[in-house]
Amino acid sequence: MLLASGRDWASQALRELGAATVRSLAATALESRWAVFYNGGNLAVGRHGFNAVVHLAMELKAAVVSIDRHFPRGTWELHLERKFPLYVIYGGPEGPSRGYVRKRTDLAVAFPMPPGAGHHSFWLVASRALGNTEPVVLHLGFDIHRDDVGGYFFVDDYFYYRLGRLLSGRRFYISLECPTSPKLFKSAVASLLDGVRNVERKFEKPRGEPPEVWREVLSLVK
Repeated sequence: MLLASGRDWASQALRELGAATVRSLAATALESRWAVFYNGGNLAVGRHGFNAVVHLAMELKAAVVSIDRHFPRGTWELHLERKFPLYVIYGGPEGPSRGYVRKRTDLAVAFPMPPGAGHHSFWLVASRALGNTEPVVLHLGFDIHRDDVGGYFFVDDYFYYRLGRLLSGRRFYISLECPTSPKLFKSAVASLLDGVRNVERKFEKPRGEPPEVWREVLSLVK
């Protein structure tokens, strides 16, 4: 499902595809300078899986930035094979062993975030990873949100808004992960798109974080 793009006709074009494959979705997204879409996960094609994020990165010769509580093993394995730049921001407890991560190339950077990390920590790492890169492909989850059921991170809607503002004006593509609740999805995506479109919004001041969490996050970006 294409949620928004830099060209008004793109959403209509996608609807006309009917039962579109994820491959068709990725192709439709590329018709625009930027797009935000949800593909429902990777779609198996024949004996192999089709990863829309990796496909877009290879087509554009772009970097992939993954921000999600879960470690993107499929994308990581494809990185080892295809050597595209990859930045992975994930929940440390959800991640693989250190030995597994050490198998990366010099084009990959892993940021295992500690439990309790919130807006300030994720913004520090995400803004460093995204930098001024263009084009960029972003794999974005909502399980780092403080309202996610069973989560241990405390990111707020303001974080998604700031991501949108940071990317505004660039060529970018965002693949969204399935949220735990429709309310969270609607709120966070609306904030993200308002940021992309430079809509002025007011948010509550982000909550503070434990000093030990902040120290550990600082060590990740040194």
